[in-house]
Amino acid sequence: MARMSLKFIYLLVFAFMMTPWASPASAAQVSIPPMAGKPGQVLDIPVMIDQVDNLAGVKLVIRYEKQILVYRKGVKTKYTGSLMHIINDKKPGLLIAVMAGARGIQGKDFPILVFTFQIARDLKERLETRLEIQEVQLMSDKLKDIAYQIKVSPLTITP
Repeated sequence: MARMSLKFIYLLVFAFMMTPWASPASAAQVSIPPMAGKPGQVLDIPVMIDQVDNLAGVKLVIRYEKQILVYRKGVKTKYTGSLMHIINDKKPGLLIAVMAGARGIQGKDFPILVFTFQIARDLKERLETRLEIQEVQLMSDKLKDIAYQIKVSPLTITP
């Protein structure tokens, strides 16, 4: 009898774990593509989204290695032009970007923002670094959270 109950509990736990409460397949993917550059080079690094409907609010918190990258600017794209934005860059190594609009935007495979960095000039060996997306919040024009996944690829620097 106890053995039967234990099997039943395992079956319930398995069924619960397999239930698509928040299906990752339907979540938007926020990503930074792989990039490459040389010391001293200026790079435009996009933050991409694979698909979204009614995106009206965005918050991104991004960390970067301030010894390797120097932040220059961040700009909206033609896809996010209707959204207002502000980028807090007061603390080197940390960017906080917020975007909002009264009406949501939609699309597939487009950049949300493009950040411009200059690679440090004094690097003498090959290395990899990343813009680490530490926090994301995506909101619809109905003030509902939009599910997301994060994928960050490396920036390869070769002298």
